Amino acid sequence: MKIALLCPGLGNIDRGHEVFARSIFALLKDDVEMTLFKGGGEQTAGEIVVDNIPRYSSLLDGMRLCVSEKWKGAIREQRREDVECATFVHSALKPLLIGEYDIIHCLDKSITNIIWDFRYLFKKTPRILFSNGGAIPRKNLPQCDFVHEYTEHNLKRGIKERSFLIPHGVDLKLFDPGIKTDFRSKYDIPQDALMILSVGKICYWHKRTDYLINEVSKIKGAYLVIAGQESPDSPAIKDLGRKLLGDRAVFLQLSHSDLAQLYKAADIFALASLNETFGIVYIEAMAMGLPVIASAHPNIRQILKNQIFINMAKKGNLEKTVV
Repeated sequence: MKIALLCPGLGNIDRGHEVFARSIFALLKDDVEMTLFKGGGEQTAGEIVVDNIPRYSSLLDGMRLCVSEKWKGAIREQRREDVECATFVHSALKPLLIGEYDIIHCLDKSITNIIWDFRYLFKKTPRILFSNGGAIPRKNLPQCDFVHEYTEHNLKRGIKERSFLIPHGVDLKLFDPGIKTDFRSKYDIPQDALMILSVGKICYWHKRTDYLINEVSKIKGAYLVIAGQESPDSPAIKDLGRKLLGDRAVFLQLSHSDLAQLYKAADIFALASLNETFGIVYIEAMAMGLPVIASAHPNIRQILKNQIFINMAKKGNLEKTVV
């Protein structure tokens, strides 16, 4: 059986999507004939780097949008992703046709729909598998043969006859609470200071990094460490961090393999997003023994079970919970 795994963001950005794609490829490549189609980075054995316009390419800086200022940031992010996916999938079509794959595994809705529409081009019709990383409900799912869901909540909202459940997992050899870390000494964070950690894109509209900054700035002596992919929002958010927290705000971009030492150094993990399809970072934090503060969305509750749930949309709630 030949499998093609398509992930346009891999090599361009670092999110849960990309961690999942890299992890599943590493786990299965020696047991099945799998090719990883990715959007950037070095091309190694079993991989194909597909030409595309990355979402944060300077080519897209001149994008013009006729939308409300309130939604402009979110719509711009979505349009950037749309361009990345569209350019990626059309460039991937030729090697997909040559490869004659039995299964094409897609992580993006738009890519799944385009591959489905082009099935008639394949000498042998591939089965199309979609991993629903965006918690898309039944009526909005792409055309495909199978849907991979991450939580029971999403499975119940999916297409029963096509859907199956496999949650994300964590490599416990990597995320081992017994490891040692020198992170605090590297970044001049006192050993007795409260360190709150968040791992996720530095942005307003989903991860709501500005909410974390505002809340932690009210907690005397607390440090806020944010590790994540930058976005067009990042410069303004970093300025806010420096204004409200000074040197108690630390912004980082780390490889996934280096995150364990960061979790080990922290006292509390918090993510301000109001909803998540799964949130691999939650289970990484729990694997490292950290208490987790999160929103009370059904997906998040099913993942975290006995952690701390609050209304992250309300000002003062995170501060109150920590104090």
